[in-house]
Amino acid sequence: MAKKTRSDYTVGVDLGGTKILAAVVAEDGSVIGSAKKRTQSEEGADAVLKRIIKTMQEAADAAGADLSEIKAVGLGAPGVIDTARGVVVSGTNMPGWVNIDVGKALRQWHDVPVMISNDVRVATFGEQLAGVGRGVKNFAAVFVGTGIGGGIVIDGQIYTGSRGSAGEIGHMVVMADGPYAVGGGVRGSIEAIASRAAIERDLRDAMAAGRDSVLPQLVTDINAKFTSSILAKAVDKGDALTIEILHRAAHYLGLHAATLLNALDPEMLIYGGGVFEALGEWMLAPVRTVAKQYMLNKTRIEQVSIVESKLGGSAGIVGAALMARRGNLSAA
Repeated sequence: MAKKTRSDYTVGVDLGGTKILAAVVAEDGSVIGSAKKRTQSEEGADAVLKRIIKTMQEAADAAGADLSEIKAVGLGAPGVIDTARGVVVSGTNMPGWVNIDVGKALRQWHDVPVMISNDVRVATFGEQLAGVGRGVKNFAAVFVGTGIGGGIVIDGQIYTGSRGSAGEIGHMVVMADGPYAVGGGVRGSIEAIASRAAIERDLRDAMAAGRDSVLPQLVTDINAKFTSSILAKAVDKGDALTIEILHRAAHYLGLHAATLLNALDPEMLIYGGGVFEALGEWMLAPVRTVAKQYMLNKTRIEQVSIVESKLGGSAGIVGAALMARRGNLSAA
């Protein structure tokens, strides 16, 4: 991507359980240069922090940006975040991430203001300022990846609640006697049933019970993760087991969506994360159908928008960069 004639870039980082994304972002939210690495969280926090710094430097190199042009850094991380201190209090799907001072580590790369917040809240911020949620006063965003998280915008402001923990919509219960989430959490939550990790669990259980699937042919190692892109390939090949389990996940996501619509009455629900990036409308259409079937207020139902994220995989990095630029996202 061509470098723009600006000298006030910010860097956004999206730290996930499986990958690190970093980008140099301009004031309007456009990505000037980006880089990606595997997280490899099993190597420990210090190794991951070094990998984050390498990814940021590669993004700066890709953008042709000098460090003097980078005015701030923003990072979204999964879990409970102390934004005021720049500390990951406890990382989700990040073994050993307890009270990790990410802000201090990143300032060793470049001594500028660093802002840290919850990854899905940051992605919601990105959609609000530069994505499909731009100009929408009331919406909720749902991101379906390894886990499920989201954010809520009310009257144009990200709603953080009385203790800063609002928006944990992945832990809303949709099946009281259902399973626990793969990484722990609330029994029967939407994360426990429809996250990519839950989908993979159900696929492996079904194959262990004798169900046939093309999935083992699509990975180099049977122990490798069934990523969202692998699931999409299985769907393209008409794999009955994958389609069945994804349809089940979509049904419960639709019930979850109906609950959000009934509780919040938003103008829009936005769906992003790896699963929707890979499967798009194929996954979203049944969610939309079930949601509108179970929502209570059907007056002006056509005005309720249930849409895909505009920013896709860039929502987190763009949101983190814009968060750092504005410095006004509440603690997560």
